[in-house]
Amino acid sequence: MSEPLGLLRSATISNGAPSARNLLVTVFGDALLPHGADTAVSVSSLAALLEPFAVSERLVRTSLTRLVNDGLLATRAVGRRSFYGVAPASVPLFRQADARIYGSRRAVWDRSWTLVVIDGSEATPAERARLRQRLTWAGLGGVAPNVMASPVVTAEEAALVVGQVGGFRNVLVSRSRLVEGSGTIDEDELARRCAPLDEVAAGYDQFVDRFECLERATLEALEPSDAFKLRTLLVATYRRLVLVDPLLPESLLPEGWAGSRARALAAFVYGGCADSSERHLARTAELPDGTLEPDPTWLHGRFHVG
Repeated sequence: MSEPLGLLRSATISNGAPSARNLLVTVFGDALLPHGADTAVSVSSLAALLEPFAVSERLVRTSLTRLVNDGLLATRAVGRRSFYGVAPASVPLFRQADARIYGSRRAVWDRSWTLVVIDGSEATPAERARLRQRLTWAGLGGVAPNVMASPVVTAEEAALVVGQVGGFRNVLVSRSRLVEGSGTIDEDELARRCAPLDEVAAGYDQFVDRFECLERATLEALEPSDAFKLRTLLVATYRRLVLVDPLLPESLLPEGWAGSRARALAAFVYGGCADSSERHLARTAELPDGTLEPDPTWLHGRFHVG
């Protein structure tokens, strides 16, 4: 067994792999939702997909229940069996995550900033924390208590997140250029506050160290089950990094930014295992009314692969 394959096959939830919850969210967002928003699969097939990570069916069931309670997934009863899919209300959240994970990077910047100010007296601390988390996933960074900012997320996108979370009436959302002067904050300082670049870069460096050993020949030789495990491990790991990366414009990033290397590597590995992994998904995922048809063509648009 080559070292890259040894590292892949030894990756379990107790040995370097993401949690069962993270893996399930990745399977639904990366592999199942693209086949249709109404795609639902059985517990046993989800357990089979995650079994290589040493995730038991009992843990799958527990994690699914929690994801349903959180509103991310929904159940569909067919006879005495339950099938799980993305909750309709959470489809936009998954789509937003897809855009950040796989979409094009950093358009030309107009030097404006979107600012979101959350009224500290509105809602509960837990509700305000949930809104801040969702805004972080959308790409905004915290610059002061209950104040978030981004140079790339539009005001309309930020306002949409506020509306999706719900329960707020006094959140201020605006977009404008900074007025720099004596005693005012400048672009570099605002970028530093909303993006912990050292922490983000360290995460990207670890990602590169973990996956750069994979070569084209290794990827092409993978069995379909190993290809699916690699694809899920790759996306689950990369997802955690990119969803806390505010994706700053190039002019605000340090030279040789680690995120660019990590994205190029993710594109390479994903493209190398996409077709085979999709075949494994198609033969493993059990739907209420049949099986998935393997259709790897759309995978090659991700990360602009192909």
